[in-house]
Amino acid sequence: MKNFLKINSLLFLLLVTAGINAQNTTPLIQSKLDGTVVDDVTNQPIIGASVVIKGTTHGVQTDAEGKFYFQTGQKFPYTLIISYIGYKKAEIIVDKNPITIHLKEERQELDELVVVGYGSQKRKDITGSVASVPKANLSQVTSSADNLLRGAIPGVVVTQSSGRPGASSSVRIRGGNSITAGNEPLYVVDGILIYNDNNNSTAGVTNAGATVNVLSTINPADIESIEVLKDASATAIYGSRGANGVVIITTKKGTKGQDNISYQGYFGFQNVSKKLNLMNASQWASLRNDVQASIGQAPSFTPAQIEAFKTSGSYDWQDALFRTAAPVQNHQLSFSGGDERSRYAISAGYFQQDGIVIASDFKRISLRVNYERNYSDKFKFGVNANYSNSISNGVGTNGGATAGRSPNPLVVALYQPPVVPIKNADGSYNLTNNPYATAVNGIIPNPINDLVSTTNETKINRILTSLFGEYKITKKLTAKVAVSGDVIDTKQNYYASSTTTAGAGTKGLASVGDRLVSSVLNENTLNYNTTFGENHKFSALGGYTLQYTQGEVVNAGSNTFVNDANTYNALQDGVAVKPYSDAFESVLKSWLTRINYSYKGKYNFTLSARADGSSRFGSESLWGYFPSAGFSWNITDEDFAKNIKGVTEAKLRITAGTTGNQEIGNYLSLAQMGSVNYSFGGTLQTGLAPTRLANPDLKWEKTNQYNVGLDLSLLDRKINFVFDVYYKKTNDLLINVPIPLTSGYATVLQNIGGVENKGIEIGLTTENVKTESFSWNSNVVFSANKNKVVSIGNGVDQFFPVVPNGSLLQQQPVTVKVGLPLGTFWGYKTNGIFQTQEEVNTQPKINSLANTKVGDRRYVDTNGDGVITALDKGNLGSSQPKFVGSFSNTVSYRDFDLNFSFQGSYGGKIFNALNQQLEISTLGTNANVTLEDRWTPTNPSNEIPRATSSPLGIVSERYVEDASFLRLKLITLGYTLPKSASQRLGAKSIKFYVSAENLITWTKYTGYDPEVSSYEQNNLYPGIDFGSYPNYKTFISGLNITF
Repeated sequence: MKNFLKINSLLFLLLVTAGINAQNTTPLIQSKLDGTVVDDVTNQPIIGASVVIKGTTHGVQTDAEGKFYFQTGQKFPYTLIISYIGYKKAEIIVDKNPITIHLKEERQELDELVVVGYGSQKRKDITGSVASVPKANLSQVTSSADNLLRGAIPGVVVTQSSGRPGASSSVRIRGGNSITAGNEPLYVVDGILIYNDNNNSTAGVTNAGATVNVLSTINPADIESIEVLKDASATAIYGSRGANGVVIITTKKGTKGQDNISYQGYFGFQNVSKKLNLMNASQWASLRNDVQASIGQAPSFTPAQIEAFKTSGSYDWQDALFRTAAPVQNHQLSFSGGDERSRYAISAGYFQQDGIVIASDFKRISLRVNYERNYSDKFKFGVNANYSNSISNGVGTNGGATAGRSPNPLVVALYQPPVVPIKNADGSYNLTNNPYATAVNGIIPNPINDLVSTTNETKINRILTSLFGEYKITKKLTAKVAVSGDVIDTKQNYYASSTTTAGAGTKGLASVGDRLVSSVLNENTLNYNTTFGENHKFSALGGYTLQYTQGEVVNAGSNTFVNDANTYNALQDGVAVKPYSDAFESVLKSWLTRINYSYKGKYNFTLSARADGSSRFGSESLWGYFPSAGFSWNITDEDFAKNIKGVTEAKLRITAGTTGNQEIGNYLSLAQMGSVNYSFGGTLQTGLAPTRLANPDLKWEKTNQYNVGLDLSLLDRKINFVFDVYYKKTNDLLINVPIPLTSGYATVLQNIGGVENKGIEIGLTTENVKTESFSWNSNVVFSANKNKVVSIGNGVDQFFPVVPNGSLLQQQPVTVKVGLPLGTFWGYKTNGIFQTQEEVNTQPKINSLANTKVGDRRYVDTNGDGVITALDKGNLGSSQPKFVGSFSNTVSYRDFDLNFSFQGSYGGKIFNALNQQLEISTLGTNANVTLEDRWTPTNPSNEIPRATSSPLGIVSERYVEDASFLRLKLITLGYTLPKSASQRLGAKSIKFYVSAENLITWTKYTGYDPEVSSYEQNNLYPGIDFGSYPNYKTFISGLNITF
């Protein structure tokens, strides 16, 4: 944030110092003074500092190396006054030449400018809950900007639910507000409201659960600052899109008088963080024999064969899935600079990442241009343009065992019996030698071959552009007009060869698709700023915005190819599959206003309101209204508080307001028709039939928010504490409600029900040590959010959302129930294993299991009716954690710097559906090594049931695991060459560093990673692990050079 402050303040400093220089008088005695101004801790040069001889108008400013020079008529000694924004003003008595001046950071009333909706404010004047990502986080090496939020701000929970290259993270600000509409925050990049519609995120080709990461197209190295708006006072200005919080990203700008060329790059590799402990060939052969014995079959393997498997003939399918040392690299070249009227920044970047799962990767090429020019004292013009091209490859491994068109190859690979070879002797993939699987067209699918023989490519071209003009009508009144555009072209190419699971039955399967979405936003605002006397400061913002979004999608496919040579490039050579095309559009009109008033700088008031009219809602409810109010009290400006020892700043904040959510599909309020086939006169005909019932009263979800916060700085800002407590309640939830089938429809989308979130947030930053050569700063973040469904509507107390592939999970594991959090798991509790026939005969059993035997799992009869039924199911915990936190540190010693951070989560649960399936003993699939402890007459285990050919995958607390974890998230060690060494190499600065991410994770979770969700950002069934793409450890070394 300080860099952002320096860039903006430098504009002012250059004008001021230029005026000072113009007034310089001819010195009486021609003596010279050479000096350098540096930071007293880092010894880095301070650019643009003002140096003035006290009592005169003789002054200069420091150059790009922190140096200054002037001639003066003053005799030694004399006094210099040195000042720069963010540092304490210094008065230095000069009695020699040359000199070095050390400036200390200013710790009192920095008046830091913070970007808020449609403008900026001094942090001191802000009434709402607005947090900035620390500078240390912004320098982290990452592939996507959403990772910069991780562990950086209280109340912001970022979950990397998939390790797939280019995958989306789940970002929740103060919990989830909606059941079926979006819960992701609004992203604003350089004033551009980013299009982020998960309902329309792909070209509809593979449907493999691979949603577009809205921030993966933005180069993190371009980012100057990130602000997060959390409460209604801060977000209501965004109206219907502010309910889930707002993330404002500002990219780097040029600096007047300083032309820079810089390169940032790194190389590294990645490895899977953890592997599952599965049976080897010897263990599995013994298990298969036991299963066969349970049904009276002869064993498949002799004791000699089982013993021989211990030394040879065991194949590790899991190991074949993963790359070793998957490479990753990033390169960024940027140019920036400016003069008295203009400033510019140009950057180009290339990022490439091979996934840890074979045949998966992600590449991004990015180009950004930022330019601003003050044409006069009244008119300013600017343009921000970003282009990115990203390509991701890999069969989808999210969404369960039947993700996309073919079984999730990650899961299927884990199922493969370890006695089956992966490849043939000639190195080709084994497609015939597997007696435990069924052949299709003479081919037995091989999941490793599925990965390497399937093309699943997604190409995204994105252009983000904004133009703005700002005109000062008067000294107090400024008009601004901005036009921005967001164009996303998503192309998908898919081909499953005739040797794959998906393509074997159809002799190859191909499809191609394209989705083109463009969104244009026009914003027109007037901003009025004035003061009345010495005590009153007033500002008012008013504006009108119009956003138009349109899109179209088309895809086509074919199968039954003669060969696989042309993959998806020759659809005409196959048998056509029914094509698909669609188009959509939406409009959002808005009026907005905000009023700020400050009395003596002590008492600050903010009122804001926005009216949004959306085409997505019913004709009777097109407009929604979203007001807010905020108050803050700078307590330490009061006379009674000025002498309180150790307290530098104390501010109380109180806010309330209403925000909305419109994140649903288009046309859902309208009656819809769809094509159907029917027989008429013995001939198949195509006609139209109603598919959706109209709801003209459909309206916004509304969230009422209340927040009380305290900002406290102690010991000259060496300790900074932020505390917030909040309450949010969302009403008029958008839910598809079942209606009588006699109506001709199954459901209708209505506004019913409510969800509440309440919690606390704590942020603590400390300056632990600061000397001339050593410094150590820490940042602690803590958040606790409690979520609860308060109403579902129409007298309904509970429902079970249909989880994709739920049939494979045997039962639906997630429920939505009044009084419980979203993401609550619902199932049976267990009570060990039946050890005797008497227990089987006398104790409750699941009513459908008449053949229950000794060695089977025993379930708890919670209602005491003597039989185990669905009525005995209960709450098994929620995927939502009780609290999350992080602890980050920045340490510097001379030219070395060390950054490390820990992140943790406590109290959340995961339904480990993958382990549920791997603990099912069958005749044809591998199993978790835990089945080594299965019940037998000689091993009366009370945890793992007997081997059986007809096991049940029942949802129980056995598979609802603790998702708590503590992770050493990041550690980076850097070395900056001394300035003299850099200059000898022709550079201003050179820095080398090494870094490791996800180095160590402490957790009880038995799956790949506790941060997981096979259905990624889905609100209804988070925290289900059915073979998600694992997360990984990253090791890199990098170089930063500035010329």
